[in-house]
Formats: sequence, C-alpha cells, structure tokens
Amino acid sequence: MSAPPIAALDLGSNTFRLMLARRKDLWAGKQVYQYIPRLSEKLKPGGCFIPAALARSWEALDDFAARIRAAGATKVLAGATMAARLAADGPDLMVEINRRYGWEAVILTGEEEAYLTATGVLVGLALTDALIFDIGGRSTEFVTSSGGEIIQSRSLPVGVVGLTEDHLSDPVTPDQLIAVARNVRAVLRSADFSDVGGGAALVGTAGTVTTVAALLLKLTEYQPELIQNARLSKDDIAALLDVMASETVAERARKHRLHPLRADAIVAGLVLVLEIMDFFGQRELSVSDNGLLEGLWLRAARPA
Repeated sequence: MSAPPIAALDLGSNTFRLMLARRKDLWAGKQVYQYIPRLSEKLKPGGCFIPAALARSWEALDDFAARIRAAGATKVLAGATMAARLAADGPDLMVEINRRYGWEAVILTGEEEAYLTATGVLVGLALTDALIFDIGGRSTEFVTSSGGEIIQSRSLPVGVVGLTEDHLSDPVTPDQLIAVARNVRAVLRSADFSDVGGGAALVGTAGTVTTVAALLLKLTEYQPELIQNARLSKDDIAALLDVMASETVAERARKHRLHPLRADAIVAGLVLVLEIMDFFGQRELSVSDNGLLEGLWLRAARPA
C-alpha cells in the first residue's frame, strides 16, 4: 500500500495554490489546484484583511481542505507570503487555519520565500548560473544561484496587486504605465545585486510569468510541460503589453480567458517583467512552472 500524499499550500497575496504529491513519484504524479482570492485586496502595511478578501480565501481553503481529506494526506504545510507579513491580523489568520484544518500554517519571511522558491525551481531546471525571480501580489523575490547552489536571496516590496491598486485605472493610460515603470525601477535600484554575474540566466516563475508564457504560446488550457523551460523574448512580451494595455479588464478576461483578478493585474505584471529584463540587460528569459509551491512541498516532505 502506497504512502499517503503530502500536501503543500502556497498562500500568496493574490493566488492560493495546493499541491498533492507522494515522495516516490514527486513531480510526475503531482496534482495542483489554484484559486485567486486576492487576500491582499486594499491591504496597507499594518492594516487588516478586508472581509471580502477573507471570505474568498476561506472559500478557497475549504475547497483545498476537502481535496486534502479526499486524498488522505495527513502531513500538510501552508506557507503565507507578503500579505500575511504586511497585515496586522496575519498571525491570527495562521492560528485560525491551524484551528479549522489542523494544518501547520506559517508566515514565511521574505528570505525564506525566496529560498524556497529557488529550491523548487532548481529541482526542475539544470542551470549553471541563474537569477531567479518570483513576482507576487505584493512582493517580488530574487535569488542568485551558481552550480545548483543558492548564493543570495532577497525580497523586494513590489508586486502586481500593489502596483495595480496604486497606479492603474480601467482602462489604463500611457501616463499610468510610465508611473508603474518608474516605481519598479526605483525599487530595483534600491537593492544590492552585486552578486549577480553577467552570465547568469534570467528565470521567471509564479503566476504572472507562467500566465504570460501561456498567452505567448497561445495555449487554450494550461499545460505545465510546455510552460516549463519555455523561453520568452523581451520583444514578444512588449508586444503583449501593447495589446493588454489597450483593453479593458473585461476585454482581457474575455478575449484571453483570464480570471478577472488576473486580468486586472496582468498589465502591471508585464511592465514589471519588462523592467526586470531591462534592469539586468536581458533580451530573453526562461520560465519555470516549479517554484515556491514545490519548495514548500520539499520542506514538508523532509523527515521529521
């Protein structure tokens, strides 16, 4: 009789994801489920989650809990990211998740989030030197690696939900796009990237980058095997931004089959990707379907 699967949950500022997998088959047999509850909606540092965002989040977690029970998983790790770090009631949310479901629920530091993201990415990509970035709703993590080893990790306070709420209307205007780009540049310039070598490959992971990959590959449904290690050019991403920026949120959702809470933030995400590429002088990036969720699963799967 095979061992029960292990469950990991990535409780992001915009997206929640669940992964179920067994040690013996790891990625080959993994099951991944996703909700977009936007936990960080209208969240300010030191403020509290708004009731609507919490209601959407509990709906997602209830669904995940049912899937975890049906799979027979008994070991569960839930890791929360920037929204929980910002919110005054972030720790209370972790306590309540543990009380309702019996899961281990933790708020990851920015450094832990970056490290676990890189751990998940490096399992699936054979790279010598890489700069890995993970765009979230309220933060973006960067990790440098060499020879498969993590060298440095950092978490910067810029993400697609914050940029969208602070700068963009529906539809967006050219001046608003400039404001987003300026914001991103200022944050990037404030960080120390002296450890990043000129030959490092740029690797993007998480929802914004994988969504962009799916759009550029013209996939009618998400296919992780095609997303993994896809290569995206700066010119193609810029062309996609031109299209998306000319559309309303409703048009983006309908024409490109995007969730409404992905459709409104994708423009800020495209600008953020392009600014990262420009900052590091890259004309192309590689995509990893693996990331924080897989890193959390690997932590959960460690022997006690």
